[in-house]
Amino acid sequence: MNKTEELQYYFKEPKTYGWIEVKLTDYLITHIWNCINDAHGNAKGSLIGHVDKSLVMKDKNNILFDQVLKPMIKAYGNKWGHSHYKIGTITNSGEGNTYKYSLEQFWVNYQNQHEFNPIHNHNGVYSFAAWLKIPTDYQEQNQHYNAIDANGSFNSAFCFHYVDSLGSIATTTYEQRPDMEGMLLFFPARLNHEVYPYYNCDEQRISISGNVWMREPNVFDKNPLKISYIEK
Repeated sequence: MNKTEELQYYFKEPKTYGWIEVKLTDYLITHIWNCINDAHGNAKGSLIGHVDKSLVMKDKNNILFDQVLKPMIKAYGNKWGHSHYKIGTITNSGEGNTYKYSLEQFWVNYQNQHEFNPIHNHNGVYSFAAWLKIPTDYQEQNQHYNAIDANGSFNSAFCFHYVDSLGSIATTTYEQRPDMEGMLLFFPARLNHEVYPYYNCDEQRISISGNVWMREPNVFDKNPLKISYIEK
């Protein structure tokens, strides 16, 4: 090697898993509102959210699953793979049974001021969350007395939490404001997340969430919603 020979170097990034943002169309938003209007059955018994109410929904004609969730599963696999969970299209040797993705749980949350959803993750393979109504503005909310001079702004926020390559806890914050209405986040079910409260607003925040599982054809899970949480 002489003095003029250039060094060869390469950038390496560790394998990790992200999530997908989807801006829902007006057609899909109308479909979700129709599902919300017909929601019934208390889902709170299996959810950790400290919110006014959570109701079980049905995805009518599988529109959300077919037009959003199935394409997102494929897109996620193309980008990051599915090795975060032992999933995919699986055939049992000798039996010929193919396991398929299925939207097993689907619910709507009604959240009032001061209410929150502590850090938690979900069961299943993939999960999603979307906002239908956000009556507050993140910037205004963080002018509230409890956020002034704080080292961080979390009033009216949705956050993902994960460990980075250096072993530190990292956070990605989604600021809750009206222009976030119609945004859907699609992520691995085990990804930790939480929802912070808002203040000085009598209107409710309305959001939906759900879990995608792997199931054998014609086998239906009769168990209630299964949500886990992590204590801080």
